Formats: sequence, structure tokens, C-alpha cells
Amino acid sequence: MGDTLVSGILLFLHTARGEFRELSLKGKLVLLLLTLFTLLLVGVLVSLALTARSGIGIHVVGTTFALGLIMFLIRRVQVRLVESKVIPRRAGFPVFIFLAAVICSAVGGVASLILPDEAAHISSALIIGGCVLAAMGILWFEGYPQLRDRGTPGYITLAGFSIVLAITYMTAISRYIVPYDPFTINVGPLLSPPSSDFPLGTTQLGQDMLSRTIAGGAIMLQVAVLSVTICFSIGVTLGLIASYKGGVLDRIVSLLMDSIFAFPGLVLAIAIAAMLSPGVVNMALAIAVVYIPSYFRVIRSQVLTVKELPYVEAAIVMGARDRDILLRYVLPNVIPSAVVVMSINFADAVLTAAGLTFIGLGLPIDVADWGWDLTFGRTQLQFGAWWVITFPGIMIVLLALGFTLAGEGLNEILTPKLRE
Repeated sequence: MGDTLVSGILLFLHTARGEFRELSLKGKLVLLLLTLFTLLLVGVLVSLALTARSGIGIHVVGTTFALGLIMFLIRRVQVRLVESKVIPRRAGFPVFIFLAAVICSAVGGVASLILPDEAAHISSALIIGGCVLAAMGILWFEGYPQLRDRGTPGYITLAGFSIVLAITYMTAISRYIVPYDPFTINVGPLLSPPSSDFPLGTTQLGQDMLSRTIAGGAIMLQVAVLSVTICFSIGVTLGLIASYKGGVLDRIVSLLMDSIFAFPGLVLAIAIAAMLSPGVVNMALAIAVVYIPSYFRVIRSQVLTVKELPYVEAAIVMGARDRDILLRYVLPNVIPSAVVVMSINFADAVLTAAGLTFIGLGLPIDVADWGWDLTFGRTQLQFGAWWVITFPGIMIVLLALGFTLAGEGLNEILTPKLRE
């Protein structure tokens, strides 16, 4: 029954087609340039850092590409086996996940044996980097033909995910490709402009801006992923249960969500962050509370419509349990809306995290973070040191823009009525 529901959703989404020529020439050029600029920027940063202080930068990059290629090939084999009916369709994806997990575990284990002092860091860098490259390959090889048929929204979605994956890959392996330690001071002249020795210049403490730009997104991505995971889980669960049950429970939860939604998002995040100590988890919690009502309201409106449909009423008459109705009949039909909200919330979480760090409520000062570089760069801008604030700012804008493009594209694809 689950496969039938998913297939029905995909058939319905197939009507959201369009032609790329509907986008103006200016729009095409903007999307193309944004994607190419991001990929080129990450490629240049990685190539400049291959002579990294770690001495194994080229090995880490090569291993992640090899791991990504292996997982991509496993995915292609799995698809062929499913198409030839050698393995059942339902077992296809679990088989791929299992084989990918085995390969990643083996690579991480070997790396840990070679570098026991760096076991945790090297394993996570190789596994995350390889998975991101595999995801990028699968996106373009399998996703591009399908998204291309949906016209402009498909291209927007591809551009957004490409930007996000490229920045994520750069950040994942940053520890082993940075030319200098991002925290070490006096590695070069103070406030030195971009030069051959320091391509992005140095800070007021003599820190290398290239190293800080490469490594600065790690904490921000962790905060974004953790906060969106928390608010997605809580918001969707509350929206499903409260709206399906109705009555007093729905009114109480709706009143609580409306009360939270009444506060300006950034103000509420600042208030919560001010009560908590600096840290990744606390900042993620502060951001998550702000966006839980968004998921609740979207899911609630969808559930109120879906639960009145004939097939849900038929399931109730046949004696199906509430849990089965919610998980098998209601959730598959409302989850696309939650996915769209989630992709857009990633962009909001990135900007909110940067804002909290900018005002000193996010992270400790001794971490490499784009938000802290904005704070320090603002004070140095008046002395003509434009590079301290420019490059971290560009990376924040690109990351938020990538999530926004992906979210807007998915919104167009998953909501065909918008084209009308």
C-alpha cells in the first residue's frame, strides 16, 4: 500500500512540467553563473589547499572521490538489479544503504588504523565527503533527467542542491586541506590584503582567511542540520496527532504554536539563546523553537483536508488503528509539504545562526565560524580591510541561497497548482 501511495504522489507530481525556455535569458544566466561560481570557488579553494599543513590533503581528497565513485557504482548496480527483478523493489534501497554503510565503515576503519591519533576526525571527513560526492553524482545522473522534465523548477532545484553539496564537501574535509590552522595567530602579516602567499588575506590577528573560510562553515552546518531535525520532528508529530485527534488537544497545541509564532523569529531566538550557554546544541535548540510552528501549521492544514477523504473514512470504518491511519494513509500525503518547509528552513537556520554569532550569543569565540568573522570584519572595514568580512559573507550568502533555491524549486515541483 505504501508503494501505491508513493507512486500515486509521483504520478501527480508529474503534471508539474515546464520548459526551461519559460525562464528569461537573464534568469538562465543567473542560475548558471551562481552554480558555476560556487563549484569553481570550491574547486579553487580545494586546489589551493592541497599543499595543506596536514600533509595528507591530496590523499583525503583522492579517497573521498574514490569512495564517492564506489557508492555511485553500487547505486547503479542496485538500480539495474531492481529493474531486472533480481531483487525486490522494496529491498533495493535497503540493500544499497547496507552496502554503502559497509564500504564507509571499512574505509573509516582503515583510516583509523593508519592515523590512530586522528581516528574520529579522519573517519568522519572521509565518510561525509564520500557520501556528499556520491549524492552529487546520483543527483545529476538520476535526478537531472527527471527534474529537467519539470522545466524551470527542476533547474532551480538542481542549482540549489549543487551549491549546498559543494559547500558541504569543502567543509567536511576542511581539517585536512586548509593551508594553515584556522585558529593559529601570526601565521602572516596582520591585516594583509590578498596575495600569492595568502590568497584571501589575513585577519587582524594574522590568521589566514583562506583557512578560516574553508573551515568556517562546519559549525553553521551542524547547527542548521540539528535545528531543522529537531523542529521537523516535533512540528510534524504535533501537527499529525493534534489535527487528527481534534478537540481540546488541537485547540491547546494550536494556541501554543500561535503564541510562539506571534514573536518575531530572530527576537525569540535571541531571547532563548541569551538564557542558554554558548554551544552548538543550545543554539540549535534556540533556532528550532522558532520554526516548530511553521511545520505544525502546514501539517495541520493538510491533515484536516486529508482525514476527510473517502479512503481515510473507509479505513476508519474497516477498523484500522489510528496509528496505522496516520502512518500509512495520512503521512505519505502530507510529508511533501513538510519537506518543502524543511528545505527553506535550512536557509533561515543558516542566517539565524550567523545572526546569533554576530551579536555574540551563538558560539564561543575560539571557534572558526563565518559569523565571528563577520563580527571582527565589521570593525576592520573602516580601516580598509574589506577582505575580512567579504569572503565569509559570500559563503553565508551562497549557502543560504543554495538552500533557498532548493526549497523554492521543490515547492514548485511538489505543488503543481502554483503553476496555475
